[in-house]
Amino acid sequence: MAEHLYNLLLYTVGWGMLPLLLSKAGDDAAFRRGRLGFYPGQSRQSQGPQRPRVWFHASSVGEVTGAVPIIQLLHQRMGHAEIFLTVATPQGHRFAREKLPAWVQVLAFPLDYPHILGRAINHIRPDIFVALESEFWPNLYHFLHRRQVPTVLLNGRLSAHSARTYRMLGPLFIPIFRRFRWLAMHSEEDRRNVLQLGASQDRTLVLGSSKYEGLLARARPEAPAHWRELLQIDPSTPVLVGGSLRRSECVELAHIYQHLAVIEPNLVAILAPRHLEQAPLMAQRMAAQGVKFQLLTQLEGGAQRRQAPVILVDRIGALFELYSLGSLIFVGGTLVDIGGHNILEPAVWRKPVFYGPHLQKVDYEHKILQVFGGSFLVNNSSELLNSWSRWITNLPELKAHGEKAVLAIEQLRGVVTKQVDLITTTLRSENHVAHAR
Repeated sequence: MAEHLYNLLLYTVGWGMLPLLLSKAGDDAAFRRGRLGFYPGQSRQSQGPQRPRVWFHASSVGEVTGAVPIIQLLHQRMGHAEIFLTVATPQGHRFAREKLPAWVQVLAFPLDYPHILGRAINHIRPDIFVALESEFWPNLYHFLHRRQVPTVLLNGRLSAHSARTYRMLGPLFIPIFRRFRWLAMHSEEDRRNVLQLGASQDRTLVLGSSKYEGLLARARPEAPAHWRELLQIDPSTPVLVGGSLRRSECVELAHIYQHLAVIEPNLVAILAPRHLEQAPLMAQRMAAQGVKFQLLTQLEGGAQRRQAPVILVDRIGALFELYSLGSLIFVGGTLVDIGGHNILEPAVWRKPVFYGPHLQKVDYEHKILQVFGGSFLVNNSSELLNSWSRWITNLPELKAHGEKAVLAIEQLRGVVTKQVDLITTTLRSENHVAHAR
């Protein structure tokens, strides 16, 4: 009954929103068609009955980062497996195609309509479905269950707020949690939340996140020199990086730069909004405040050489490496009630990180960084300014905290091996059951 009501809602309300959903795919016609379950060419045919087909799903860029090291290790162990990765955003789709070799079939994630899912599943024909973080689509899991495809969740996240929502819609979502073969959660709190939704205690465990190893693998040693040359930033020049900025943070970091530039006139600032649609608004506000800035894309394209002290990041995919230049680094979504973005990315480059008090989504990472002394928590933008006003005259001492930050990431390694063990164990179990039938 719940599934019928869900589908009725999809076809009455969601169908009218379909053009908007597809328009977010931009100019990538293949991605838009993929969202409708139409994939180019024919699905590759397995070479014999022993070749498993593994379907990974990662929502966006962040989840793809976690999927990459899992896929790579699985391929090392099971080179005969056919591996598919679906991604729900065009940015994540492009990122996956850049980071993964051709033997991974990177596809757009199908919308959760029965006829669309039918086309997609008939193309992929999975032997196992592996979701990353928090992807719970009722029709998708209903189809997989009906076709006896085992499901596994890795890097699992489920907040208390989301758990309450799913409980309110219990008949629709509780069967999903009960049917997972394994739920490998990010933290003990995440595990408690899925247990409240009916997940089996015997098949639910805490492993952490593969994102940490994915980040370490992404850190190109030559990146800092590349960006310094491109942006004309001398190694002795202090750099402020404000990453993944949300809402008022977009304005507050520009104000903070202006105050710090009085103390250190050579300071360069790199400001990156989380969502690209915020970049034009940031540009307007900085222009109104008299802040001189240039767009990253103009500098990369060679149309301009950097002369302004502020660089506005107006494209996806550059921020991670730009952190490598930072002397003072702030990660956004934390001074406003968003819950935080990836506060471990600067640590990969041996950089300490500053962030605000709203850390619901990254509380585990925050605690690890705090234990090692690799991060600084501030309660508001005034406190951030005061802290940086002190540190900007003592950057060598601050740099020592960056060496502590990378130790936190080293402590979080080893997750991927355990996650791949779950996948291979499940596949072996399914193969044994299939033969028994």
